[in-house]
Amino acid sequence: ERATQHVVEKRGALDAIDTAIHTRQTDQQQSQSEFGELQNRLTHTRNELTALELQKQGNAVRLEKLSAEKIQLEEERAKLEDSLSVFEKQVAGDSLHVQSHRGTVEERQARLAQLTDELNVIDDALDAQLQSQAEAKARRDVLRQLIENKEGFSAGAQAVLSHFDSALGSLADQIRVPDEHVRAVEAALGANLQLVLTDQSAHANDMLGHLASGEQGRASIVALELLNERGGAIPPSDLPAEGTPALRVVETDERNQPLLQTLLGRTVIVDTLETATRLWRANPGRFDFVTRQGESLSQQGIYTGGRGHSDERDHTSVLARRNQVDELEQQLVSLGREIDEASRHKGQLLAEQTELQASLQNARDELSDREVAVATSKGEFNALQNSRQVLHQKIDTVVFEVRNLAEQEEGAKGRAQGLGARIREMEERARVFKEALDSHEQFIHEQRERREIAIEDLTEAKVAFSKAEERENSLLERKTPMEQRLEELQRTLERAQQTLSESAERKVQFEAQNVESRREMDRLRIERETASEQSAELTQQRNHQAAGAERREMDLSDKRNSLTELQERKGEIEVELAEKRMTQEQLVDRIREKYTVNLHEVRGDCVTINITDNGQTTTETVTAEELAGDAQPTDWNAVGEQVTTLQEKIDGMGPVNLVAIDEYEEIEERHTFLSTQCDDLVNAKAELQEVIARIDKQSREMFMETFEKVRENFQKMFPDLFGGGKANLVLTEEEDVLEAGVEIVASPPGKQLRSISLLSGGEQTMTAVALLFSLYQVKPSPFCVLDELDAPLDDANIERYVKKLKEFLTFSQFIVITHSKRTISAADVLYGVTMQERGVSKIVSVKFHSKHDETPPTSDRNGAGDSLEGNPRPEEDEEVFLAK
Repeated sequence: ERATQHVVEKRGALDAIDTAIHTRQTDQQQSQSEFGELQNRLTHTRNELTALELQKQGNAVRLEKLSAEKIQLEEERAKLEDSLSVFEKQVAGDSLHVQSHRGTVEERQARLAQLTDELNVIDDALDAQLQSQAEAKARRDVLRQLIENKEGFSAGAQAVLSHFDSALGSLADQIRVPDEHVRAVEAALGANLQLVLTDQSAHANDMLGHLASGEQGRASIVALELLNERGGAIPPSDLPAEGTPALRVVETDERNQPLLQTLLGRTVIVDTLETATRLWRANPGRFDFVTRQGESLSQQGIYTGGRGHSDERDHTSVLARRNQVDELEQQLVSLGREIDEASRHKGQLLAEQTELQASLQNARDELSDREVAVATSKGEFNALQNSRQVLHQKIDTVVFEVRNLAEQEEGAKGRAQGLGARIREMEERARVFKEALDSHEQFIHEQRERREIAIEDLTEAKVAFSKAEERENSLLERKTPMEQRLEELQRTLERAQQTLSESAERKVQFEAQNVESRREMDRLRIERETASEQSAELTQQRNHQAAGAERREMDLSDKRNSLTELQERKGEIEVELAEKRMTQEQLVDRIREKYTVNLHEVRGDCVTINITDNGQTTTETVTAEELAGDAQPTDWNAVGEQVTTLQEKIDGMGPVNLVAIDEYEEIEERHTFLSTQCDDLVNAKAELQEVIARIDKQSREMFMETFEKVRENFQKMFPDLFGGGKANLVLTEEEDVLEAGVEIVASPPGKQLRSISLLSGGEQTMTAVALLFSLYQVKPSPFCVLDELDAPLDDANIERYVKKLKEFLTFSQFIVITHSKRTISAADVLYGVTMQERGVSKIVSVKFHSKHDETPPTSDRNGAGDSLEGNPRPEEDEEVFLAK
């Protein structure tokens, strides 16, 4: 231990001497560096002072020349201002006249456009009104025809009403019902709406006898004298207050009141069937209830309701027809007044439009003449203004240069004083640095002599320490193996005893568990066999019952479906049959009224057919035998479609247009104008297509020419950057090269040819650089900016990248953003941003010079001219901009 302590003390003394020497050497090197930098700045400052003296002499000569030039320019400007004043007054007067005429023209154009819009609106409104008028007339005529033909009445009722003058009309003709109660009253009266009214019972007997003898159908007839004798039914006084009595909403003559009291005296109109049900239960069997939707609940408790397709058409409502006719009459009167007013207004607007067009043309001609005169004056005025502007610019340039020279002179004077002070300060600092360097040199020499003595003492201490250490190691080598062997045997004995005890306990436990497990397995085996037998039996019974139930369910479902289909088909056939009968009767009546032909009487006659083809009409006559002899049956669906088509064409023609001739002339003139415009557009389109084809052809040629140059450059550039390998640019298969893509195929040294997407990041970057430089070779630019292009590259690739950049410096300048020191070292000027204080960024610029350049490197922070303080390279946290 004493030897060890002695060695440590000697080594500590030696380390203290080495530390002192190293510290003084560091201080000496720093002082030498600062002294060299101070000498460089002193030289640079003296050069700046000399340059300021030379600049002062040149500025004095330039200032004298600028003063003479300014006097001459001021004289020319005064002459030009006089000429401009005269022209300005003339142009202002002419411009006011032009502006006045232009306002007149614009005002008339606006009014003309407004008139055109108003006419278009009136024409659209008039067409819509005429269309509405025609539609209303057509609908009114249809409804009148339905009313006159008793459409919807039975054949017997129609026969009685048409052949007997004693028939006062049907009940539907004698009553009036508001629209909101039509469905309710129709539901309440039902077939009674077709009741034929007559005065005496004898007339009723005659009517029925006529129907029976002619087999013309059945009809229900009411003799009003019988009801008057009876006095009619007296409506009960305890009608439900929640509903509306049907008699209250029906209007008729006094003589028909007994009949209505009999039919509707106990009928109440309610909102819903739920209300009707509730009121019926309150008064069971005493009243009939109907809803406004046409549903009913009779005194006998029978519900009636639902709707068919025919209910959606208004003309099927017997009571609503007369209401609709009255509404259409009022609508036609209103439309007539609106059409007359619109036609009168349109005539006024047309007259105003004609007069305004003539005055607008005159105003345009006068405006054109004045604009030509104003344009001529403005041209001369603008020429003078341009001359004045040039003189102003020249004078401003001279004034700016004079002011700039004065500012430079003032700044140079202050800067010269500052440079003189800095030179004196730097000389004083250089003297201080020289004295410090001498002091450091003397101290280092003294410490080196002390170090030699300490090394000798340390050597002697190490020899004594080595001898003591050898004896100690020999004893320790014999003691350690014996202790380790004893501990290992003790641990082995303890583990063996513990293992023996645990094995005995586990043996007893396993034997007990084995007996219990065998008992449990026997019991579970018996239960499983019993459950399997029961499960098989139950499964067989369930499958048998399910199969039977499924068969019965399927038979029942088939029968239900068949019954439903038959019922639906029966209803459809009945509805279709009724519709066809009604349609047949309507067609027979319509043909008889429109063409005075009775189809029942002409079945055996000849049929005359008029055929019109290309304006020529031919007539053919076909007999019934010829029609019967034709084996082809009549396609009534095709006939119906043709009739529908012809009817749509007739309806589409609309009402007679009274101004069709004028509209035709206007449309013809418009058609001629649009045809000319269309021809011009077609010609222009053809010319554009020709130009586009020529451009496409030229673009393809230029693209292929450029592509071949780039590919050739790329094939040469890639091996230069990679030190070998090969690459190629391939167009994807497309019919048009302008739509094709470009695939990059590269093979770095030692790798197979593959797509660029399979390369590593650095290889992809170098390939992209090769392609960029290949494009750049085709058409170089004066400046090029590269943003951290070398980030994924290693040092070897960066060397090739920098070398290739230098090859382009003969015709381009590069601005490179980078963090790579190798790239930075190749730059001429550095611009960086550093953050010496948190949140405060500073701009740092460094300009490099060759070793043979007498002027030392300079730096600038924020343009203030501060030194870089011995840090010509930025720190790691700086992003550096390099520029040549």
